[in-house]
Amino acid sequence: MIRQEPKAYFLYENVDLSSFSELEPACKELDFAAFEDIHASCLLRITNTADLEVRLRRDGPPNDQWLAKGVMKVILWNEHFEIDGSYPATWCNEKPFHLVDLMSRKSLKSEIGAEMFNVEISIKFDKWEGLKVLKLFQFDHQYLDSDLNINVQGENFYMRSKTLFKEVPALQEYLEQNFEPGTKKYMMHELNGQRSIKAFRTLLQVSFRCSFITNIHEVGEVLTLAYRFEYPELKKKCEYYLISEPESDWFQKLVFADLYELPLLRTHVLNNTIGLAQIWRNLHLHRFLSTETIRAITCKAIELKNQKNFGDGPSTGWAKLDLHTITENRWERLKRVPICIAAPEPDVTARVEKFESTFMPKHFGVELITPEFSFVEKCLNLFTYKVQLGPDHRLLFKLDWNNIQTDNFVWSATANVFIRLQYQGSQKFEISERVIFDYDHQSIFFDGLHIQNVFPGGVEHLLDGLGNNPTLPKIEIMVVVDKIRGLELTPFDPSLDSDEEMDDEWILQPSRTSPIVCCGKYLYVDKEVLRKQSRVFSKIFEQTYEPITIPLTFDKFEAFSSLLEFLHGEDIYFNYNNVFKIIELARAFDADDILEQAIDWIFNEPQNGKLEKLEFSERYAIPELQKVITDNILDLDELFQIMKHPAKLSRRLLQILQDRMINLPIPADEEKEFE
Repeated sequence: MIRQEPKAYFLYENVDLSSFSELEPACKELDFAAFEDIHASCLLRITNTADLEVRLRRDGPPNDQWLAKGVMKVILWNEHFEIDGSYPATWCNEKPFHLVDLMSRKSLKSEIGAEMFNVEISIKFDKWEGLKVLKLFQFDHQYLDSDLNINVQGENFYMRSKTLFKEVPALQEYLEQNFEPGTKKYMMHELNGQRSIKAFRTLLQVSFRCSFITNIHEVGEVLTLAYRFEYPELKKKCEYYLISEPESDWFQKLVFADLYELPLLRTHVLNNTIGLAQIWRNLHLHRFLSTETIRAITCKAIELKNQKNFGDGPSTGWAKLDLHTITENRWERLKRVPICIAAPEPDVTARVEKFESTFMPKHFGVELITPEFSFVEKCLNLFTYKVQLGPDHRLLFKLDWNNIQTDNFVWSATANVFIRLQYQGSQKFEISERVIFDYDHQSIFFDGLHIQNVFPGGVEHLLDGLGNNPTLPKIEIMVVVDKIRGLELTPFDPSLDSDEEMDDEWILQPSRTSPIVCCGKYLYVDKEVLRKQSRVFSKIFEQTYEPITIPLTFDKFEAFSSLLEFLHGEDIYFNYNNVFKIIELARAFDADDILEQAIDWIFNEPQNGKLEKLEFSERYAIPELQKVITDNILDLDELFQIMKHPAKLSRRLLQILQDRMINLPIPADEEKEFE
């Protein structure tokens, strides 16, 4: 074990006075500075005077008392001159920064002229309270009591197993379940992330009561290990780190909080959200967040709007990091494409596909936690559906797009996905989300429940995992594809798209002599009229035999009869007993005109408000109705009136309304206008 000397060091190389003409500070931060959970940042500013600000940031409970004193030595030098000075410095929890005035800009310029120079800052601490000096363990060295060897991506770690397994018992269970007894070297092939070696070393340092050292690029994989091996101490240290970490913005921290169940971080971020513009900036990525967090953001937005706080949060002074750069993304669970706000109108009508199945428990090990293993798999017209097992023993629902044209790189399909899992008799788990498939994103995963919730027999007894309840879990997935670009899903007959208009007299006085059978009843239609009104009927009437049977359930017979009347030129009357069935049939038979009229009737009908109609659009999967309603929400007052009870709204409705919120202008700050 190595104890670090309590000191910190910064170096600014090739400083040019002209680079500070816009009064921008040069900021540097260390991952650690002499003490556990302490980070040091240094800001060099040159305005009328040159000054240094050194700030210590602690990742820990905010109310803890701590103190650090030392001597700070500053050297300005290049090949022709050298100036140095020493300054006593004190930091504490109440004042975690120390400011040093170096000299005026004029004096600095007279000393160095037009040449560049270097600034070297070293701090040596000689007194501290409430802090611990850094301790690091050398796991690359095999000591006499090192009886455990774990290999991660070719790097060996030697340690005493008793100490490690006492702190992280889940790691012992993992090794016993997945390796043969008597294994000399445990090859952790599952840890194949870009920063898995450093993350695993951090886990070992904490488990051996040494210092916790990480950064924003590694903390995602460190949290993954803490979550997978059920190590709350490591999880708590990561949470404190993210609370005070300055590089990621509020939304990225919310993603961490939801991915790894960090309630303190989530509460901290929401409490420190100070303006609507701060929410507006990243709200289009709300699909990464849990329903509870989406509702909390909605409540916070309403609160800020009532307080007339429309501004943005203060800048941290750091360059923003990409969300995918800082999150563990091995299973592509975050690989979703943001919905384009100004997308053009769809060039095909919506397609609906539904997948239903039950699935049996199976014994599994590490070799089955792969993209190749599925509890159930089925290929339908548009998608291949899979129920898989993720690396954290949670169900994954995977959708693969089937209709891929390999010679066409410019295509996309926008869809609403509704997932329902019924398990343990009456228990239900539901997800609804709007996503985009394209050439680069042909598969999408959705996170589900932990496997032990679905099969209560537990991980070790999944063969009889149904326990006392013999009901198999049932999965239902419905996908409504409403926008497709660059693909043609059905064979297309150009003769059906003739621009010639049908004679009105022919529509009003058709010759309805062809019989069809629906629900055991005969209906007489004009084949030529239906062919010109619907591609689906055109395909149906390619059959030479009569009568043709239309397979529908009895509850849809009246709606189907009304659909035929409309296609033959008759007037029909909508009400809430038939309009949703007519919309479903209009979509199934590609009857655009009646679909448009039904949606217009719902929109203009005065009995229900916009919120109720949005609920209809979600319940009956009518994206066209949702678009018409949201496009007619024109100001924040009306929007927040609809959103005033977020706990009563479903996840999908909240996402729809938040998408509309992004497109509405933020009111101007009244105080600024007055000034």
